[in-house]
Amino acid sequence: YKVYLFDKDSSTPLWSYTTDDAVRSVAISADGEYIAAGSYDGGVYLFDKDSSTPLWNSETGGSVYSVAISAAGEYIVAGSFDYKVYLFDKDSSTPLWSYTTGGVYSVAISADGEYIVAGCDWQSSKVYLFDKDSNTPLWSYETGDSVYSVAISADGEYIAVGEYKVYLFDKDSGTPLWSYTPGGLVRSVSISADGEYIAAGSWNNKVYLF
Repeated sequence: YKVYLFDKDSSTPLWSYTTDDAVRSVAISADGEYIAAGSYDGGVYLFDKDSSTPLWNSETGGSVYSVAISAAGEYIVAGSFDYKVYLFDKDSSTPLWSYTTGGVYSVAISADGEYIVAGCDWQSSKVYLFDKDSNTPLWSYETGDSVYSVAISADGEYIAVGEYKVYLFDKDSGTPLWSYTPGGLVRSVSISADGEYIAAGSWNNKVYLF
């Protein structure tokens, strides 16, 4: 039930912090200054690298499965199984907004914090794209099954999605540019900063590069 921060030169943690339940997700800003964590205790935590005391802790109503942070640490997005997506500014534990959907398995945010993507469980089976300034989705797409992983390019232009298919979207449309069926659950996807390459890991024991 702990969050740890390490310097790359040592296996001894710089600090650790104990939560009330398992820590499901962590994310760190590009400069290493801010660390976000999400726990099964329902908490979203934000830390500065110099202290194990959270800058803040925001309680959601369910297990927090995924957190992501913008490059400068200015914006934090969290997905909870209280069926909400939350967007925070680093300066406050009060969300800028939230959006109610199914259980949220995965979230991602563009480098500048402008675009947020969320993938949900079977209760909605949807991928959502948001602009940071509104909790009204720019678009959504129904995959038909739980969305376990989402990723977004640094400029927010391309979104990769993992379900029983790999999907690629352009931010301007909720219609996939393409999809691929690997023959197993796609548990993890990642996309390069420029959106040129997409990696996916499937439960058919394969890694794919697109």
